[in-house]
Amino acid sequence: MPGIAYGVIVDGRVAHLGVRGVREVAADASPAAPEGAPVERDTVFRIASYSNYGYAILGRIVANVSGMPYSSYLRERILLPLGMTVTTLEAAAVPPARLAHGYRLRDGAWLEEPQLPDGAFGPMGGMLTSIHDLALWVAYLLDAYPARNGEDEGPLRRSSRREMQQIGRYNGATTALDDDGELSLSSGGYGYGLGVRQSCLFQTTVAHSGGLPGFGSLMRWLPDHGVGIVALGNLTYTGWSAVVDQAFEALAASGALQPRAAQPAPVLLTRRDEVARLIVESDDALADSLAAMNLFRDEPAERRRAAIEKVRDEAGGDCRSEEPFVAENALRGRWRMRCSKGDLRVRITLAPTEPAQVQWLEVQPMRAEESLEPPPACR
Repeated sequence: MPGIAYGVIVDGRVAHLGVRGVREVAADASPAAPEGAPVERDTVFRIASYSNYGYAILGRIVANVSGMPYSSYLRERILLPLGMTVTTLEAAAVPPARLAHGYRLRDGAWLEEPQLPDGAFGPMGGMLTSIHDLALWVAYLLDAYPARNGEDEGPLRRSSRREMQQIGRYNGATTALDDDGELSLSSGGYGYGLGVRQSCLFQTTVAHSGGLPGFGSLMRWLPDHGVGIVALGNLTYTGWSAVVDQAFEALAASGALQPRAAQPAPVLLTRRDEVARLIVESDDALADSLAAMNLFRDEPAERRRAAIEKVRDEAGGDCRSEEPFVAENALRGRWRMRCSKGDLRVRITLAPTEPAQVQWLEVQPMRAEESLEPPPACR
């Protein structure tokens, strides 16, 4: 292809940007080795475009409610607050020395595609952006995770950004064996303008690809890991999916790509210690103080006590909590208790009330070699 630009985002920050090739092919360039004006970090590429009346209508609604053209609203309320100073809907607004020209390779010759003007259907895509600006956008979406307190920065709340990255319409699942006989999975659906999928390797990937005559782009990230990749090319429908798949697979194989660890609320750690004491002591008063309103309605207190005493005694008693404590979220977690003849797996979930009490409690036998980590999606 003539030219490309790519970037890596880590924990809401642009970690690396790279460029290669040319933004404008010289008139006498060979298709095997295109020459011309080089791609630079501030080169502006066009990205995805659609034929979709729904987004065109939404753009008209934004214009009518805000009292300003959609392009002005987008720039003033979304792009500039995020530092995306280059991104625009109109190719004529890009300095010629920074504009990537789009090409199609046909019969051994580079054919330049015309730049599309902005118009009533501009809200459905077709923006022009640099690799740095696109990386800032992905960083902003990644920064919505994990859910947390604190000041919300930018035009959208973190909760709204996370909602964008959740499935609104499920598209189904496919499984297959690859060339090495390994099982592969692709399951997911559509969020707010974003594709959300699960694979054998990653619990959640969020992405959007796009292409039109002269260009192809992809942004894809892993919310659970805080890492994203963006890529732009100035060849018609530049195919990035397989390349980005390989990049994420290589990162995973390196061992350096680790999911973020959920952070337990302080009250969850307190309840962990109290539940551990309850398992050891079978204290009815302590149980009553810990139980949310549903706990003993789901299973009567005397039956819960008997079940816990049974698995504790079968494990030999003398049980003590052992690290690590694995938090699934701020109010849910699990841990191991080592007893004289065996181990127990303990899981609790707290009700989001004040005070936060135990609404789910599970105590089960656990083999010494078992892990607290969840099993892989494909097994």
